[in-house]
Amino acid sequence: MEFEFNLDIIYSHVAQALAGAGLLAAFYLVFVYRRRIAAVVRHHRTTSRLAAEGTQRQIPALSVIIYCKDSARALERMLPEVLAQNLDVPFEVIVATDGRSEHAEDVVKLLSVEHKNLRMTYVPDEAHALSRKKLAVTLGIKAARYDYVVLTDANARIMSYDWLKLIGRHFADGKDVVIGSGFPDGERRLSGMDNFNMLADKVTYLSSAVKGRAYRGAECNMAFRRQLFFDNNGFTDSVGLHHGIDDIFLSHIVKRGNYAVELSGQAQVGMNVEALAGDYGLERVRHEFTGRRLSRCSRRLMGAGSLLMWVWLGVTVAAGVMFMPEVLPLAALLTVGAAWITLAGVAWCKAAKALHVPLRGWLVPVYMFVRPLTTFAMRLKGRMRRSANYTWAKPV
Repeated sequence: MEFEFNLDIIYSHVAQALAGAGLLAAFYLVFVYRRRIAAVVRHHRTTSRLAAEGTQRQIPALSVIIYCKDSARALERMLPEVLAQNLDVPFEVIVATDGRSEHAEDVVKLLSVEHKNLRMTYVPDEAHALSRKKLAVTLGIKAARYDYVVLTDANARIMSYDWLKLIGRHFADGKDVVIGSGFPDGERRLSGMDNFNMLADKVTYLSSAVKGRAYRGAECNMAFRRQLFFDNNGFTDSVGLHHGIDDIFLSHIVKRGNYAVELSGQAQVGMNVEALAGDYGLERVRHEFTGRRLSRCSRRLMGAGSLLMWVWLGVTVAAGVMFMPEVLPLAALLTVGAAWITLAGVAWCKAAKALHVPLRGWLVPVYMFVRPLTTFAMRLKGRMRRSANYTWAKPV
């Protein structure tokens, strides 16, 4: 029996396989990628509703630790917002500075006359070969009087006088860790692509936390039971790195059921963009480096979505060419493409509103396709600056 090689049949099968791949990519983008984004939006609505209802349980006393580095002016603006928090229980505020700062000391001394719950500690200028921020935070935690600590930054802007109450209510419900959120704030603005990258990074780790697999938070808005810090030997696992408080350390103290994610609008914290402008790319590089020590499941789910966008685009173009002159397969691929782009774009816009990240909705499809390229460039940059993440080198 002779075997007849039929090129047309192979060509047809390849075209059908491409069309199928495009449809599968669109299916993933609608039912996995988009749903991860929507999970954050739903959680924002839930926590906002619960925040409005209040809590019947007694909130525990809190110790607020404010890290300050070269930001005494920001501290002067921010401290009154923290000291005026609407709480019926005792709380203290500890300013932990990186080195001696006469301006910061003057601000604290002036306010401490009226607020006896305000104190200050600092890292000596001669301390080297270790993360000065981690040392400052460690000193603040050790100086804390109360069982629960809240970490924030002098460059943060507190959005509500109920911020501590909304964070503390989760401790009243028996949680050991609270993961909050921060957003870009200030007169300066990040670029549209930086804003989308920030939003995508936040949605990636927050969606994972909402699903029960927390691995990262925001240094400017996170809280935990003080004893967890000592039970896990503080920052020992990342002692040789400049960074890692909001991911390496956090991943060690969270487990399913012992933490809460607080995303209500009043509990979110604005982070002064002057501290980030022009440097958010470096911020991504830092988290890419520390993130190698963490679970990558959630990041791979979202990363697969970014990759499949290009898969859909490539197979749509290829299938369109191979099916010519038939237009029905191409029309089907374009229709499902329009569907996933619209649904994903709407989800991103809702997430941006929920997390207070400025975003131009009509550019979202462009940002979605460009993000994998910026991620690739960020990883290349990270490889070239790998040594700068260690405490024996100058930080990036």
